[in-house]
Amino acid sequence: MRKGDRFRSPSSAMARLKGLWTILGEVEEPVEREDLALVATTIQVHFANVKARERAIVEFMAVRFRWPASRTRRRLSSLVDLGVLRCSRDLADNWTKVFEVVDRPHVPATLALELGA
Repeated sequence: MRKGDRFRSPSSAMARLKGLWTILGEVEEPVEREDLALVATTIQVHFANVKARERAIVEFMAVRFRWPASRTRRRLSSLVDLGVLRCSRDLADNWTKVFEVVDRPHVPATLALELGA
């Protein structure tokens, strides 16, 4: 890990097969890990049936948890870097960021053992 990194970046093909909590377990700082879990869970629960637009997430976290916009944006960026969220641009205006939780398929036990998990 390089000096200044807040989390370990996934370096193997297994990173794609890890679950949310396994990936968040790699974040070294407990406060940051809790924040990341809170944002990911909020997107999964509160924005389950709608597009999770950056502005809506920022506003929700500000109202519900009194977070500044910069804190939410940093956490969203970290989740994208970790591979937990996928970020894209809204087709309507090509400017608005839209986030979605990356689906992690179930890994059969035999495959997990073969891959060394």
